[in-house]
Amino acid sequence: MSVMIRGQDCTRLKVMGDVEAELEVPTDSAGRCWLSFSDGTLIEAAYGENDDCRFAISEEGAGIARIRRGHDGDVLRLDWRVEWVTVAAADNAARATARGEPMPVLPGLFSSPDSEAVEVC
Repeated sequence: MSVMIRGQDCTRLKVMGDVEAELEVPTDSAGRCWLSFSDGTLIEAAYGENDDCRFAISEEGAGIARIRRGHDGDVLRLDWRVEWVTVAAADNAARATARGEPMPVLPGLFSSPDSEAVEVC
């Protein structure tokens, strides 16, 4: 149970496996788009100068995503039961920004109840 995706040319992506389809890369995306999968995985796809499609994992979902790099483009493999996959233009997707807030300091977390040093054997 998995899917594999590879770029056909700068206008299409070939999906094989649980889902069989040829997905159109949005024409107004300048060769960049987002792939979203039913397991929660989010992939950025971009076509280079030689129409080579390159993938980057932006968000890992429940499945295991692997990218095999090749001289003629990447092949993305997602090992999980995939029910659907969708493509969005790079400018037509939004993500929450990481806040980078530190974990709170919890006073007394590692001290003994009587505030005595704990002896480790």
